[in-house]
This record gives sequence, structure tokens and C-alpha cells, in this order.
Amino acid sequence: MNNIKTFLIQTINNRVIHDFSFTLIESINYHNWYNNKKVYDYILQETTQLPLDENYKPYKEDLEGIIPVGSVEFVLKYLNNYYNINNIKPLNIPQQLMKPEYTKRWVKIDKTNSDIISNIINTSDKPIFVKDNCKIKGWINIVESNKGYPAGEYLISEYIEIDSEWRAFVFNNRLVGLQNYSGDFTIFPDVELIKKMITDFNYNSAYTLDVGINQKDGTFVVEAHDFFSCGLYGMSDYKVLPLMFINTWNKLIGGKNHE
Repeated sequence: MNNIKTFLIQTINNRVIHDFSFTLIESINYHNWYNNKKVYDYILQETTQLPLDENYKPYKEDLEGIIPVGSVEFVLKYLNNYYNINNIKPLNIPQQLMKPEYTKRWVKIDKTNSDIISNIINTSDKPIFVKDNCKIKGWINIVESNKGYPAGEYLISEYIEIDSEWRAFVFNNRLVGLQNYSGDFTIFPDVELIKKMITDFNYNSAYTLDVGINQKDGTFVVEAHDFFSCGLYGMSDYKVLPLMFINTWNKLIGGKNHE
């Protein structure tokens, strides 16, 4: 059996559109060149052609070694059609990181009965940040005072000013990259605090950890993401990148963070 991992890379109008896909292709070419043999392979997959047949249910061996890479919708559709996995629960702010030294603001999980029709109301005198805690790309908004939001389970936090945002890339509980993606790139985060977050989270899979910085609070956690459909913003460690995608894919199809 062929043990080469093959990445199924999304295209739209026959064009690779995501920075992580472009960089992954470069990484695959690097590995194959460096080892003077094919270590990884990739197939370009037009979005409109997945799945090829709604009724097609492949044998397990047909899927072995295939790792879809593309938008959240692209990856979730593959999981749903071929693995019967309907949803991946977002990491958001993991419980291990809900400490004042990391959040620099109040943060909580608000769970309400999904059958409740009436909206929950923000009773504070300040806006709050509300994000779905069960569905990636679910309901998300800044909710003003005395305004409501749909019933469900949410990560709710105090609104906080952000002068600069950075994305940390983590593999095997080790910081392998750090890129600015918004705001003032000259404001650098507290790397030792990020490393402490990584140690406390102790997550057995590749992921990204977004942090913000402001003058009043310093460095604080924004949210974490499993390593799929994540912008790289210039992170280009060719040696580790394919392994991070593989590691996360194995977690998604065999882990407990899906429904």
C-alpha cells in the first residue's frame, strides 16, 4: 500500500486561493526535492467537484492518506460526506487558559437551552463580545448594552481594545512560529507568556493561538484554532508544516472534538 500522504488542496476557478495552501505546496516541493524522492503528494480539487457523487461512500482504504486542505466549508464537507462527522467544535478560549493572567478581561461560557426562543440580553453597561462555542463560523458579534443574541452556547467576554494581534503556531506543545496579522507590527507580544499558555493548555494536536496586545493590559489570549483553514500570515516553516496538517487531520477524524 502507498504510504505517501496526499493533500487534497481546494481551488476556486482552478486557482489556489489560500495562503496556507500555497505555502503547503511549496513545502511539499521542498520535501520531495530535499529527499530526492516523493515524500508527499498533492491533488488540486475544484470546490464544485467535491463530492463527485453525493451517494458515493468510499471504502476506508480509498481515504487513507488523503488530507483535505482548504476553507472551513471545504474541510467540513469532506468530513461530513466521507466520515459522517457533522461538526468540529471550536477551541475558542480553552478552559485551561481562562485565567486572569491570560485573558486580562472577564470571560465565561454562557449555556442556554437551545429551545428557548427569546433572546438573551446583555445587561451590562458596556458592549460584550459573543461567539458561538459549538460551531466554527457560527454566530459571532459585538453585542451592545441592552441588546440580545440567539439562544445557544457562547463564549462571552468583555470587549477589550487591541493594538496589535499575533498568531502563534504550536506543534508538539512547542512554539514553531509567530506572525503579526493585524494592527501595529512593531508592538511585540510577551513570548514567555505565550509559552506559558502553551504549557498550561497542553493540547495534543497542532493548533494556532491568537493573542492581542494593548498598552494597558499587555499580552492576552484571543482564541485558539485547530490547525486547519488557518491563515499563515507569512509563517513558512517547510519542515514542520505538512506534519501539522497531518497531525490535526488525524485528530479530527479520530478525536473527541467533533459531533
